[in-house]
Amino acid sequence: MSRLAELGLSAYEEQCYRALLARGPSTARGVSDASGVPMGRVYDVLNGLAARDLVETRRGEPTRYRAVDPETAADRLLAERERELAEQTARYERLADELGDELAAVPPTESRFWTAPLGGETAVSLTRQVFEDASDEVRSAMSHPYVDAPWERYDAEMAAFDEALPAEQSVRVLVAAPVLDTVPEAVRDAYLDRDDVSLRVTADLSVTFDLVDDDRVYLHVPHPLDDGERLGAVELRDDALLTRLQNRFEGAWERAETLSAYAGSVRKE
Repeated sequence: MSRLAELGLSAYEEQCYRALLARGPSTARGVSDASGVPMGRVYDVLNGLAARDLVETRRGEPTRYRAVDPETAADRLLAERERELAEQTARYERLADELGDELAAVPPTESRFWTAPLGGETAVSLTRQVFEDASDEVRSAMSHPYVDAPWERYDAEMAAFDEALPAEQSVRVLVAAPVLDTVPEAVRDAYLDRDDVSLRVTADLSVTFDLVDDDRVYLHVPHPLDDGERLGAVELRDDALLTRLQNRFEGAWERAETLSAYAGSVRKE
């Protein structure tokens, strides 16, 4: 590649410019003959060079063209390339800024999945893990798949829950009312006077999850083929999802009734 090509001239432009330097002022026919550029293209090429101030024109019949001196041409071509580079740099800087905003708006999601049938060893370990991970607060929502499961299927999880309850962290539990339909009355009433957990009854939540501090959520996945079974649990660290579930929990908590109020209404019935 010639230096003129590197500075931005096409092959035809370079041929015409060099022909004008060698011949001096010439008509388009003369430039075509001297450069080898076809007449069907030479006018477009010469007009393009004139628009870039590399060729001067003298109107007449026919129009004559004259090349600017090589030093001036080099300076003008260099200025063109510098402008192009500046525009490209500005464009790449804009793209980098936009990419940074785009990636910042979608933080990476870390996740783990466990297969955890109700009452199984993995489920019991997961119950303990929730409290081990917590520093300040655990907020749990208990709905499907517990709604359709008999108490005996997951009582081992609840035993682990009782054992793992911390003395120093806040623990709040929202229970979907249908879950309590299969919980033994003695078990339900045992939570009425507990100081280590706050429990309310709700009709607003249909999913089960555990919010651990403001850091992570354990989302329970019902089994697609068994209404009273859990497929597993997913641990997610996704700020957007965490915020939405926190808002959902707090709204449902405000509307929920206390366990004592619920138990009292059930007894009246």
